[in-house]
Amino acid sequence: MNVGENVEKVDSGIFSKFDRIAFCSVHTTAGFLEQPLALKLGNTREGIESLVRSARRLFPEGAPYWHDRMELRSELTAEQRKHEPLNADSHLAFICLGLCNCVLYKFAPDHPVYFIDLDGESNQTFRSRKSIAVGYNNATCVHEETLKVDLPKKNQCAVDLNNSLPDLQALVAKYQIHRGLVTLELAPGEKHAGVTVNEFESLLVERDITDVLMNPLRYTLSNAPRFARNPLRVPGKAKNMLQYEIHLAIRDGLRVANRSVSILEYMVERLGMHLPLLEHIIDRIASPLEARWMNLGSSIRMLINAKDEDPLGRVMVGTYQSPILIQWRRPESDVREMHLRLLRFT
Repeated sequence: MNVGENVEKVDSGIFSKFDRIAFCSVHTTAGFLEQPLALKLGNTREGIESLVRSARRLFPEGAPYWHDRMELRSELTAEQRKHEPLNADSHLAFICLGLCNCVLYKFAPDHPVYFIDLDGESNQTFRSRKSIAVGYNNATCVHEETLKVDLPKKNQCAVDLNNSLPDLQALVAKYQIHRGLVTLELAPGEKHAGVTVNEFESLLVERDITDVLMNPLRYTLSNAPRFARNPLRVPGKAKNMLQYEIHLAIRDGLRVANRSVSILEYMVERLGMHLPLLEHIIDRIASPLEARWMNLGSSIRMLINAKDEDPLGRVMVGTYQSPILIQWRRPESDVREMHLRLLRFT
């Protein structure tokens, strides 16, 4: 959805007074691309939909995700399990694509701003979605501090950064911020980690995300082995189709990661249906690429917003949103540094 059109409809000259607009989503499966990436895709609906299709191929609907195993979701009541959407694929696609809950765009009335909803329909019912737009000219830093984030002693993990944050709303009150931003950024020396804003549900972050870090094509190939390990039993046409699907999955995975696909395309063509060997090659080549594969950034933002008549803003965080640090290689100290800043819009 082009929310830029909606801004233009309600503008009445308001946003033309500002150089930039902050767009915010309070959802975990709907968000925005950073403006540089959107421009790289031509900032067109077709370009963005093509990228989303690539992520969909990596995380197909109906694959055996841990997050979707309702019998293991102990935090839900029996009634809630009946209605909880099976949407792990959308959460993983959101993270993989580098979608953001809050982005900053240069104001341009004629340029589209796409709000990307990966999970807008559930049980034949369309969800309602909400995005917020705030115009500003300058952002002044009023508070800055360095945080220490303790990590478990393992390579692949995801941690809830809420456990390391100070009381953000108290800081908003201390500095009398009406509208602005909270930014959280990995220190310059931090490697092999990234951050996102999404749902911190234990099966999603402890199983699905870490499984993908160890094998980026885990769910793409989840239905392939039973056919591919016995290629002589697969009819010729079906065999070619399955090989084509694996070929596309690898191509699209590397496309999302902004990597060259020529080497793996060649290997798929030469290896054909020898999936065990193919999986080994994928693992060897993909392992160093987790950061780009997941498209994780090094910083996240949370909008501070208020109604015109309210003196203080509040940090705009959705019910299920949490700032999350994801790492794929363990640091020496099992502690990472992050910089927290509060900015005031003017």
